[in-house]
Amino acid sequence: MKTGTTKAAEANTSRTVRELVGVVLAAVLIGWTISRYSPAKPESIGAARGVERAKALAEMNAADAEALASYGRVDAVRKIVRLPIAEAMTLTAKEWENPAAGRSNLVQRVDRAAAPLPKIDFE
Repeated sequence: MKTGTTKAAEANTSRTVRELVGVVLAAVLIGWTISRYSPAKPESIGAARGVERAKALAEMNAADAEALASYGRVDAVRKIVRLPIAEAMTLTAKEWENPAAGRSNLVQRVDRAAAPLPKIDFE
């Protein structure tokens, strides 16, 4: 036979379990209601800018690849041209077989590239 204190302890434990289950169910219901009826998340503020930057980077990489693989005129006044990288490396290796001549040609090219542009009179 159970005593009165044992029955009271079992009733108290049963009550605590019911309250705990009720709190958990209420929390689940509140979370479901919030997720169901809350508005959709707005687009990130920087998302449009990120797409724009990715597009600009792709364009820049394409232009760089094209510049490395093709001929072009860099400065018409100073007569500076752009060569494909493979050809430029071949010419440089051939030119530097004689280091003294390579240095003198390099110095001449730097002087020509750094020379001031001719003055243009707009009057």
